[in-house]
Amino acid sequence: MINRKTCLVMAVLLLSLATTCLSQSAAQSVNVPYGTSLMLRASSARATRYQWIRNGAAITGATLADYRVSANGDYSVISISADGCSSAESGITKVIYDTQPVLSADVMISKTSENRSVTHNEPFDYLLKVTNNGAGTATLVKVQDLLPEQLQFVSLGTPTMGTAAYNSLNKAVLWQLDKMENGQAAELKLKVKSLSPGTVSNTATVSAKEADPNGDNNQSTDVRIIIGILIPNVFTPNDDGTNDNFVIPGIEHYPDNELTILNRWQATIYQRKGYMNDWKGDGLNEGTYFYLLKINIPGEGLKTFKGYITLIRNKSNE
Repeated sequence: MINRKTCLVMAVLLLSLATTCLSQSAAQSVNVPYGTSLMLRASSARATRYQWIRNGAAITGATLADYRVSANGDYSVISISADGCSSAESGITKVIYDTQPVLSADVMISKTSENRSVTHNEPFDYLLKVTNNGAGTATLVKVQDLLPEQLQFVSLGTPTMGTAAYNSLNKAVLWQLDKMENGQAAELKLKVKSLSPGTVSNTATVSAKEADPNGDNNQSTDVRIIIGILIPNVFTPNDDGTNDNFVIPGIEHYPDNELTILNRWQATIYQRKGYMNDWKGDGLNEGTYFYLLKINIPGEGLKTFKGYITLIRNKSNE
């Protein structure tokens, strides 16, 4: 009679991912996050060694209870007892390692002008601010600002990062930054003046070498109203027919206005709503006076202008 040896070896496959252990009796799939390792662990009451299998083939040297997985594949294990009995192959665990994430840069541009009323021919500043909102580094960053016909270039400030230059041929500001890390920001000021009153729209754009996941913030437009008045700082009421009135060019376009003139002691000496360039400084001595002009500008609301006006009679003696 033949004496058959019975194998009672049972294999249970345990998985250890980070700090979590999972037992397996049937096929399962495990996704391993990038940068994380996966340990497979076999457990059997009578086993003295094991044989790990990947994609149906035995893994050379993989005979311990623990096996650290380093590649994608279908893994299983066989438990082997001291007397050479082998268990049935365990269920399959499909291991899928996540690929290294692609870190993209997200460069953003913001363009704003000074928060004050501006008249034509009066210089004012634009502020350009570029930021890298992406997880990855942005390289070869380029900011371009094409000035519209209504604007005249005055000067270019020094950027907090990179280099900037103005091209008078195409009225373009080009600002270049070699590299911007995640969360890094840089600023550049640009001084211009408007050649005519009205609405001025100015757009700046930014780009980088890397793919940008959010193209909506790659351009920024500033829209502002340039006031069509110019307040002089001197007038000569001497009845010679030239510059006899305190004339504010363009005030006729803003009839909803109020002009107040004060002396050096801040006493009001003249006040007029709906001023129409008809004040001649009657009864006043030569000297410097303070003006306060309020105008209601459609689209912007009430704006206040303050300054000094010098009255010079300059009348020759007869």
